Amino acid sequence: MKHLVRFLSPIVLVLLGFGCVEESPDLTPAERETLREYILTEAPHPQHELDIRFESRVRLIGYDISVEEITPGTPFDVTWYWQVDRRLTSGWMLFTHIADATGANRQNEDSSGPVRERYQPSRWHEGEWVRDTQHITIPADWHSDRVVFYLGFWNDDHRLSITSGPSDGDNRARAASVPIAGGATTSDATDTVVPPPVDAPIPSLTAPHTTGRVTIDGRLTETDWTNATASSSFVDTLGGGAGPFPATTRVLWDDQNLYVAFEVMDDYLHNTITERDGHLWEQDAVEIMVDPDGDGQHYFELQVSPTGNIFETAYDSRRVPQPIGHADWDSHMVARVNVEGAANDETPDHGYTVELSIPWRSFSYGDMPRSIAPPPGSTWRFNFYVMDSRPGGSQRGEGWSPTLVGDYHVPDRFGRVTFQAPAVAGADGTAPQVIHLTPAQMAAIRPIVPEPILLQRGSTEGTPLPAPH
Repeated sequence: MKHLVRFLSPIVLVLLGFGCVEESPDLTPAERETLREYILTEAPHPQHELDIRFESRVRLIGYDISVEEITPGTPFDVTWYWQVDRRLTSGWMLFTHIADATGANRQNEDSSGPVRERYQPSRWHEGEWVRDTQHITIPADWHSDRVVFYLGFWNDDHRLSITSGPSDGDNRARAASVPIAGGATTSDATDTVVPPPVDAPIPSLTAPHTTGRVTIDGRLTETDWTNATASSSFVDTLGGGAGPFPATTRVLWDDQNLYVAFEVMDDYLHNTITERDGHLWEQDAVEIMVDPDGDGQHYFELQVSPTGNIFETAYDSRRVPQPIGHADWDSHMVARVNVEGAANDETPDHGYTVELSIPWRSFSYGDMPRSIAPPPGSTWRFNFYVMDSRPGGSQRGEGWSPTLVGDYHVPDRFGRVTFQAPAVAGADGTAPQVIHLTPAQMAAIRPIVPEPILLQRGSTEGTPLPAPH
């Protein structure tokens, strides 16, 4: 359907519902009275003025905040002021993402406050101002010296474009950056590329060619995995220092597939997203970025959660197209997860292992030439990351090669993986093989994540969630 939409005229799109112009029902007199203090007919005068424009429809003109410094664990109020230039169509809603100084999302406050509960943007009227107050508490274990607020508008899998003002390049307005009480107050330049520190070189890794069969089961028991060198320990992606928890990756290859394995130590496994290609990065997940020719163009992103769900997309260049690349790209990835514990409960966990295979032919999209196995001795650019949810809703992350900015999409900071020449074939002349276990075989192995899990495009297993924003 995504391909069909490109060729339909705007009139046909409207008739089919893609260009919906319907509006949400207006407020009843009782609702309008309840929201009277939040719907303004005269321009407000916020403490902190902004001019962030979302297309020609809405402006974020400023905010008030009840504190000068935020104390983790202590509630505070922040009020956003919106000016409505043109009425939005049905389905548009607000989001508030709260990040640390590295740019890593740690908390969502999308539905906090009276406006979010009763007067979402699809009900706003042209010419009014909206006073959007949120009551927020930052987790007590906040480890950064600042709190950064990203705001925007979402509808299904779309966001309103930001046409003026600071943003993260993903149609999220960078609305405020507030210091933590007692923390450092140095400037927070997460959107600026900083010179790499002398102790943050680009890492390298050798990927051996397989010598035998690789069974995709989440258990790295094959001799090839045992002999493969693990990556250097993952690091803080902003500065290159030690990462907050142990994680490594290993890479193998043969003439048909790329194989990647992650080993992650994690005492709290959490990912409740079951929708295929949902926003796994907002909870626990491992992530691979692959730039085959290392030119910063046409790179690929793949993620796997501890519950076995996957996300995959392709980009023409850094974060292009927005918001999440070509999400119709199919990697044909097969992934299995071995957990030490149980995801999404309150009992302590120990971590998880992810094992996956991707056919070489999948590393192509659009007008890119058909991909084949790399020649022995060649090098591709990769980066590997782990996102980690914490109790209370916060999140942290780390990666193999530090990007040195608050963004994982920095192809020129990806590490280098070199594909080692294959060993001589065995005496019987057999070639290495890969085995994909059947559900019955999978069920016989503990502690593999229990079915159902979404692993391959087209699967009907699992219960879809509403489309993420």
